Amino acid sequence: MDSREATFPKYMLYCGIIAALTSLSIGYVIGSPNVPEKAIRGLNGECGPDPYTTVGGFPNCLYFSDILWGFAVGSFCLGAMAGGLSAGYFQNHWGRLRTLLFANAFFVVGSLLLALTAHQAQFIVGRIVVGFGCGLGGVVAPTYLGEISTIKGRGLMGTMFQLLVVIGILISNLIGLGLSTPPLWRIMFAISAIPSLIQTLLLPSLPESPRYLLTRGRNEDARHALERVRGGHSVDHEFSDMVQLLQGNQQASEGNNNNTLNRDSAYEDVHGNNKSAKEEVARPDGHAQTSYGVVRLFSGECRNLALIGLAVHFFQQASGINGLIYYSTSFLGDVFGAGNSKYITVGVSICNLLATIAGVFLIDRMGRRTLLMISFVGLTISCILLVIGAYADVGVLVVVSVFLYTAFFAVGLGPIPWMLLSEILPTYALSPASAVATCVNWGTNFVVGLVFPSLNKGLGNGTFILFMAFCAAGAVYTWFLVPETRHRPIEDIMAEKGVAPRSDYL
Repeated sequence: MDSREATFPKYMLYCGIIAALTSLSIGYVIGSPNVPEKAIRGLNGECGPDPYTTVGGFPNCLYFSDILWGFAVGSFCLGAMAGGLSAGYFQNHWGRLRTLLFANAFFVVGSLLLALTAHQAQFIVGRIVVGFGCGLGGVVAPTYLGEISTIKGRGLMGTMFQLLVVIGILISNLIGLGLSTPPLWRIMFAISAIPSLIQTLLLPSLPESPRYLLTRGRNEDARHALERVRGGHSVDHEFSDMVQLLQGNQQASEGNNNNTLNRDSAYEDVHGNNKSAKEEVARPDGHAQTSYGVVRLFSGECRNLALIGLAVHFFQQASGINGLIYYSTSFLGDVFGAGNSKYITVGVSICNLLATIAGVFLIDRMGRRTLLMISFVGLTISCILLVIGAYADVGVLVVVSVFLYTAFFAVGLGPIPWMLLSEILPTYALSPASAVATCVNWGTNFVVGLVFPSLNKGLGNGTFILFMAFCAAGAVYTWFLVPETRHRPIEDIMAEKGVAPRSDYL
């Protein structure tokens, strides 16, 4: 069977799950400060009559003002921005798997710094360190998932990243219920190293990305890696398609007949006697050709495609979702009390997980663009209902709105930005675009995390009026500019936007 017709080879799924353990770590980092906030800060008597007593060399709690707490929670985004910007270099020079191993080192070191925190500054440094791992992993894991996936399996593989992020958030909330007292909150942060350690042990069992190996001129290794992840399916034509895209032989403007002829020609180039694929893809010295950097990305033919990816990443965070994930226990406590708000937060995380699972099944049935539209419109309506419930003092409506808000985000806007770039950009432009998109994502995330406590204190749930405006703008942008990518080769998306593959850049 032709591997282009394959859906979910078992070994490909195994590789995807192991690579996506990075997103489990990211989700845990995102959700970990939420439930134990009062215990960490010593609010409302959570730490006893003398909250800052040192026990065993460590204080029970740490004093944070609202703005400093917002900075501490969001500071991991600063590390993630740095990690995201450097990820393109690391994954292009070290490969996808070695970069994931490198990211794991930051998760482990950061979790130890947080667990052994003796001062507010150390807490912030620990968040920044784990954030660097989040930034690296947030680029490399989706890239790897996209590059090993079959065309028909891209929806599931793409949503796998967000699914494990959501599971990580839920796990952190559940653990927080039992460890949200001093000094047990320290154990909660130490636990975040476990997924990274497990992934470190299992990564050697995964093959490197075939597309990455092609860009390094390692064509035999690339073919072998593709055969492994396709689980026995014939990879002749799929491998030829990969080579063809990198060679730039397929012109986006040609019709289906010419595309077929070009595909067959590439097949002969790879397997015939006239010319080897390695001679075409690599330089004579065996090294990859000139890298395609950020400056070239935004001055070249892929600029508009990259801008679409950046915009979707911006709108994902401008929707305000992480204001809810970081601080739901706090702002729901104003309505329902601190004790009840913890359990509502866990319920929201469960809703997030169920909606994400629904998105896994819907994304290949309804398409990326359709789900994005449903997300943006649903989020806009949910924000309106939440504000009405808050100002009318209808607690039930506030809770229902929060659950709807979470569900509409998770079903589309949560997973799609992380998979979209790998579906609209060729391999040679993917690394710089992913790095910049991740920087935009984490940068917007940081701003939301920083200002949300102060905005919520001043405006209450009226803060969501601002997020409503961004969600409405996202819906308009998606309607006019975002292409549908479901079951479509990258070459077709590029052709739709008038972009032809280049032969001088990989």
